[in-house]
Amino acid sequence: MSAPRREWVTGSVVVILALGVLPPTGDPERATPHRCAVAVAVDGALRCDDGAPATVGELCGPAHPRASQPVHGGDAIDTTALCQDDVGPSRMPATDLAALGQPTCLNGASLEELEGLPGVGPKLAARIVAARPFDSVDALAEVRGVGPATLDRLRPRLVARPAEQRARVPADRPR
Repeated sequence: MSAPRREWVTGSVVVILALGVLPPTGDPERATPHRCAVAVAVDGALRCDDGAPATVGELCGPAHPRASQPVHGGDAIDTTALCQDDVGPSRMPATDLAALGQPTCLNGASLEELEGLPGVGPKLAARIVAARPFDSVDALAEVRGVGPATLDRLRPRLVARPAEQRARVPADRPR
């Protein structure tokens, strides 16, 4: 059985994400990840860089109660749930975040998202969650199991935004 595939359309280019790498090459040793400065999945379609929404208002209109709330790279948004039910964005799966070069927020990431980081297993992910909030990525060094080498490896993949106060929907929620 093959891995599930998600097709995201960005402009006239269809991006297929399979096994966490873009584009799929059939050879995991030669896989080349696709990078976006900002990548947001909106109703299953990938919006990359300038095409990605910056705020909820761009998706739901300026009258929405959370119109000024920022949309972050790596968010997965169901506009019906967001605009009509006022349910906040979920996150893309950890493998997709890594393949697209999207940072993981130390203060808002799920255990699964943290475990998708290189060298982070379930125990270290749990210690990271227990140590929140982080004022900076460098503060992660205070967590047992994160030494200088681990921090250097993780630093490019992390951000330390303030804890997000929005509701999250599960990444596997039916759309």
